[in-house]
Amino acid sequence: MSLRPIVHVSLCMLGFIQPAGAAKMLFTDRGARIVRIANLDGSGLQTLIPSAGSNIRGIAIDIAGNDLFYADNGADIIYRARLDGSGREAIVTTGLGFPADIALDRVAGKLYWCDRNNNRIERAGYDGSNRETLVVTTQPYYLDLDPVNQKIYWGDFSGGNIFRADLPGATNIQTVVSGLVQTRGVKVDPVGGYLYWCDRNAHKIQRRHINNGAIEDLYTGLDTPHGMTLDIPAGKVYWVDTGTNNVAGSRGAMAVNRGDMNGTGPHEVIAGVNQPWDITLDTRVTTYPEWIHRHFQKNAPGSISDPASDPDGDLRKNLIEYFTGLNPFAADNLPLASHTWTNGNLLFTHRQTLSPITDILATVEISSDLKTWDSGAAFTEILETNPGTDALSIVHGAKQEVIEAQRNFFMRLNVELVAP
Repeated sequence: MSLRPIVHVSLCMLGFIQPAGAAKMLFTDRGARIVRIANLDGSGLQTLIPSAGSNIRGIAIDIAGNDLFYADNGADIIYRARLDGSGREAIVTTGLGFPADIALDRVAGKLYWCDRNNNRIERAGYDGSNRETLVVTTQPYYLDLDPVNQKIYWGDFSGGNIFRADLPGATNIQTVVSGLVQTRGVKVDPVGGYLYWCDRNAHKIQRRHINNGAIEDLYTGLDTPHGMTLDIPAGKVYWVDTGTNNVAGSRGAMAVNRGDMNGTGPHEVIAGVNQPWDITLDTRVTTYPEWIHRHFQKNAPGSISDPASDPDGDLRKNLIEYFTGLNPFAADNLPLASHTWTNGNLLFTHRQTLSPITDILATVEISSDLKTWDSGAAFTEILETNPGTDALSIVHGAKQEVIEAQRNFFMRLNVELVAP
């Protein structure tokens, strides 16, 4: 008997619909005194929390815990709610003086915030308990955590600096960027090795290598860029522009904006609002249209976003990039599927996105002649599902009796887009 296993990925489109799901941006609209929510391309704008506070600022979410946090420095309160905006409760109500930004340690269940007027960065449990002062520093205003390298970064209100310290105790404080005009929206990409920020009064989105190098202008000609967040797997930077500088000829004022993290793509103004102050993302994708909202420009033609298109030219169609959790605009040669013999068993392993997609039917099929394909529990079985940092690795095994009954043996993964 000659066994000739092969790996083949086929694409079949059956159609799709778009139900309500995840893949949202959430942001505080200080001017309207509400928390808003929209799709990742700015469409479907809604009010999530009405009458949220008198001067609402930083916002952060923990998807696993179904938690949303934001600060109101009009009342000097930090609030916690569910991701759907319900169940709001005040969790920090005393000893605050202008709470300005929020960051989360989702593993430890810790909430970090800047207190500008009290010149300190504090942290506490998600319910506000076990509160402690982490850093005493002049007018901290925006912050971010680097869980990979165990660092905390923050900017000051008017000094034009970005600082860094080692966690857990905020030791070894360093000034890593200086000479800015007014630092806002500090974010870190620990894997890519860049710091990102808004310079409010230089009217720019900028970045620099974490440890050294020249400052790069990514997007310029803005009005008052303020809060920022990164979608690192998609290569996108989102920022909100309060519009309070009233700069003649500026672009993106009083709106949510988006661009590429390397600054090469266009500046997209994706949602006009009142006076947005800070922003965060829920990047879970459940359907193909949500994936389009995340990766493609808002007005991208269907010829580019179609499941059968290949905009990055890496010979992997959009549907396969969607199913495997890859970026359709970043060509790569990562292996998507493989086969191995282990103790006489044929194992077929394939990559799958971590997002909870609902409109894909992925089937491992077997054939002896490349004409007739069989699938189901009588032919193969899932042996392991292994979560990685950026994707799942799913291992299928061929039934031994099927292998023994065939002279030639082929395996493939068939991926279909279906109505969820």
